[in-house]
Amino acid sequence: MAKKFPNVLITGCTGFLGRQVTQEFLSRGYHVRGTTRSSKDKYQSILDDFSAGDAFELRTLDLTSDDGWDEAMKGMDAVIHTASPFSAYEPKDEMELIGPAREGTLRVLRIAHENGIRKFVITSSTAAISGATPTTKNQTYSEKDWTDLNGDVSAYTKSKTLAEKAARGFARSHEDVSLTTVNPNVIFGPLHSGKSGTSLRIIESIVQSSYPGFPKISFAPVDVRDVAWMHAEALERDELDGERLMMASTPITMPQIARHLKSNGYKVRTMALPNIVVKMMAIFIKEARLVTRGLGTTNHYDCSNTIEKTGWTSTSQEEMIVSAAKSLGFQ
Repeated sequence: MAKKFPNVLITGCTGFLGRQVTQEFLSRGYHVRGTTRSSKDKYQSILDDFSAGDAFELRTLDLTSDDGWDEAMKGMDAVIHTASPFSAYEPKDEMELIGPAREGTLRVLRIAHENGIRKFVITSSTAAISGATPTTKNQTYSEKDWTDLNGDVSAYTKSKTLAEKAARGFARSHEDVSLTTVNPNVIFGPLHSGKSGTSLRIIESIVQSSYPGFPKISFAPVDVRDVAWMHAEALERDELDGERLMMASTPITMPQIARHLKSNGYKVRTMALPNIVVKMMAIFIKEARLVTRGLGTTNHYDCSNTIEKTGWTSTSQEEMIVSAAKSLGFQ
């Protein structure tokens, strides 16, 4: 069967998620033009990671500049926008994240639309739904919720929320645009190739840690392969146009993640650190400062809308955790 959108532009194709999304589309027979911040001298090594021949090509582009985007959109039928900045710590200037996320998303949408592209799938996050870390004890969120930016939220949370709101505003003002967002929680699962993504640092930190235990902060992780699959489904199924496809699993804490690793042969500590200890650590360790927002609270996610409309069945937490560790070279 002929594809409705045979040529797709995938932004951020060399990121942790972007590589799996690229692989998913290549495996389905699409021609992919990927954007990356890597220089041209790195192209061959990236192309070798996929072995897709003429079906995969690259462009070096930056979300903060118009340069090159118009040419990159030529001949494309749809855009899969996965690129977005992330930081493991709170930047001094929140616009370091908000600017590229919001303005970069609008730049991609605008220039694509000027080139006749009307179909978009955008990677958002549960950060745009509930915040990046839990702030309310045992609250359940659905795809209908939006993060309250008037509260104590991180720059990353603001960037994802404002970027998605801007994208949906663009779609509302252009009636010919079809836009779907995929909103995953923290993403685990195997590294396709390249360097590890920020979310896999959680796994790395547990395996490599010299600390006696871990904070009781919770995540509702999803497998990177599931998220990539969802992007392709969103493109191929017209009934998903306009949806917010939230993806999350049952909440799990860092000590529980460590226990999954330990039961699979990894020599890791599994003790839960008292909250007061973590707060004291945050005084000296900048990465720990983001963690303190979520201590003692847990977010729950009602993904029934996504499940009912797509048939998604989540990969098990044990599989997404252990496969991540193995792909990072930890045996």
